[in-house]
Amino acid sequence: MKNPQRFALALLLLLSTFPAWAQDTGRCPANGRPLPTAEERQFLAPSKLLRCFLTVAEISLVRSSIDHDAQTTVSDPAFESGKLNPDGSPRPPLTDEQIDSLTKMHSILDEDMRAGAIIRKFIPNSDVGGFLYGRTVIGSPDSPIVVSTNTVRGFVGLERNTQGLDAAETVGALGLDFEPGATGQFTDDSPIPFRRQVSREVQKNGLHSIRHRMSAQGAIDAQIPLAKDLNDSVESSTPSLEDRSFEMNRQGQDNPYTGLGMSDNIGLLTLTTRDAADATYPLHLNQENVMTVPTPLAPGDQLWRRGLGSGKETLIAKYVRVTLPDGTVLSRWRLSRDLSLEDEDYYKRLIRLAAERVAAAGG
Repeated sequence: MKNPQRFALALLLLLSTFPAWAQDTGRCPANGRPLPTAEERQFLAPSKLLRCFLTVAEISLVRSSIDHDAQTTVSDPAFESGKLNPDGSPRPPLTDEQIDSLTKMHSILDEDMRAGAIIRKFIPNSDVGGFLYGRTVIGSPDSPIVVSTNTVRGFVGLERNTQGLDAAETVGALGLDFEPGATGQFTDDSPIPFRRQVSREVQKNGLHSIRHRMSAQGAIDAQIPLAKDLNDSVESSTPSLEDRSFEMNRQGQDNPYTGLGMSDNIGLLTLTTRDAADATYPLHLNQENVMTVPTPLAPGDQLWRRGLGSGKETLIAKYVRVTLPDGTVLSRWRLSRDLSLEDEDYYKRLIRLAAERVAAAGG
């Protein structure tokens, strides 16, 4: 070897670009326990997984970043109201320590967004019929557009983010589509300012999600949405997150989207009678992802419904391949044979209503 000193320096620089845990010897760097396998990580709640790699102080910094502003350098007026809390108070900028801890968290959690990963896409009940039918209507009443519902798009997350949570806890943990009106698909108004209540729709008919196994391309397209300051810092400091995030700034002070790449509890009041009247569901650490390109549904995908009181779910339908009499092969949803007669009638009615809307729109 002509220059061993130069080789040693190059090797040191190379190792320094890898996350600390990649140089580990099979033990969690933060607590010394055995490292979980790639398969085990898929079923570990983020809060438990992070204890393997982050110190208690780093996890506290991640939690403290909620309600902080990650887009202070954004000058676009469209995002100015995103710098405010719902009560109108300004959101303080992220500290350097918070940015470092958030970056480390995302570099850990993002490792599990890979081919074969199981994600959930939670959908409003008003869209369930259209998904099961395979087509739906979007646009204004004056200009309806018929579109296929054979893809997963928008915000998604690994299944582990909400595993074991009931419908209400899930709505709170994910900050599902904040709805400022009196009633909504996920939340309804409450008598307490800046607080919401689990919607009567969810209480009556449950919360639905598509369970999808990621393809290699889908995993690439599922990126972390970060507001400008945090995204710029991640892109410049963390090679493992290169091309894994994109800039998405917070628009509107009521928007539960944080710009931090993780969900914010939207102040959803608990349904537990043992709690105080103004108690809210706790924040569950997680990583948000957005399908930057819609990913096609795959045979074997499932539609599930979760109710209140436990994390138990009911299988509603499976996405299966079907061969038509003319030999054409296509994929469609098939209702579970284990549904009760009442449930079967409910979902067939939703499908029928979706078909009527599509027909009325000329589809």
